[in-house]
Amino acid sequence: MKFSTRSMVAATAIGLVTAAAAQAEEVVILSLGGNYQANQSTYWFQPYAEATDTTVTEAAGYNFANLRVMIQTGNVEADLVDLSADSVGALAKEGLLEPIDWDALPESCTKGIPADMKNEYAFPTIQWAMVMAYNTETYPDGPKTWADFWNTEKFPGKRGSVGATRPPTEQAAMALNPDFTTLYPFEIDAAFDKIAELGDNITFSDGYAQVVQFLADGEVDMIVIPNGRMVPLIADGAPVAINWNQHLRYPNFFAIPKGAPHKEEAMKFLSWVCEPETLAKLAEPTNYGPINEDAYAYIPEKVAPLLPGNPATAAEGRVADTTWLGEHRQEIAQAWARMAVR
Repeated sequence: MKFSTRSMVAATAIGLVTAAAAQAEEVVILSLGGNYQANQSTYWFQPYAEATDTTVTEAAGYNFANLRVMIQTGNVEADLVDLSADSVGALAKEGLLEPIDWDALPESCTKGIPADMKNEYAFPTIQWAMVMAYNTETYPDGPKTWADFWNTEKFPGKRGSVGATRPPTEQAAMALNPDFTTLYPFEIDAAFDKIAELGDNITFSDGYAQVVQFLADGEVDMIVIPNGRMVPLIADGAPVAINWNQHLRYPNFFAIPKGAPHKEEAMKFLSWVCEPETLAKLAEPTNYGPINEDAYAYIPEKVAPLLPGNPATAAEGRVADTTWLGEHRQEIAQAWARMAVR
């Protein structure tokens, strides 16, 4: 077995240099860190390295702008990147991703993938949900809607969210318009005006780990958070719960950056990890749902209802319009900057 791990953040991850670059069988995977990547490493990356005698070099954490520059300048040192759908759309539009060779993937991998998820430039893996989580001791009956999140009289207490990288614009839009089926398009300025209404009642953080820690420490009472980030707290018996109403689901993909030094090895990894049984292994430890519907045959019945995209919760939310979000990425960033200087 040949396996190495590097944990880096932001631009540092983009600048990684692999000493073993000359080896024929190597793949460099850049993912998102935290509990999610720890489980990717345990159930996907390390088993692949063992099964194929491939050197898998792993890095964690990146900034979209820096990733984009890395590819544009040809300084590509990652062979696979774990990307959100809106990032896939934005990079593909600029010609910064390699096409996925779908014909090279086994039929057992592809037949359970919905047609709209078979992206020309990315392979779909899991979907996660942006949900509301809250302290059950502070709110025994629980907030039910995003309008409740903004109702500081009925639900007094601090709120928490990531700020610049993913401000709670869609949640603010649903506080204004509770019909999530007609969420898109929404008025970005109106959403940021709604966010600004919270004033000192909301604390913005740089990353989700800090948002979760604030909830765990009692510094905030309800948060906007990816559902999988709540797994450790729930497992530890903390007084917290997830509200699935008005949740938004976001698919994640593996994509090959344009000019990746080990493109063929990247496709070999995709041909291995794409099997439904392999994808299913990430479900229980992360609570992220596989996009390949055939993977549910390998997921315990007690786990399946907790996963985004499962029929038990799917009707309470919707898939986010990542195309619209990608097209308005800059407008959202600019609106955040304007709000931050108010």
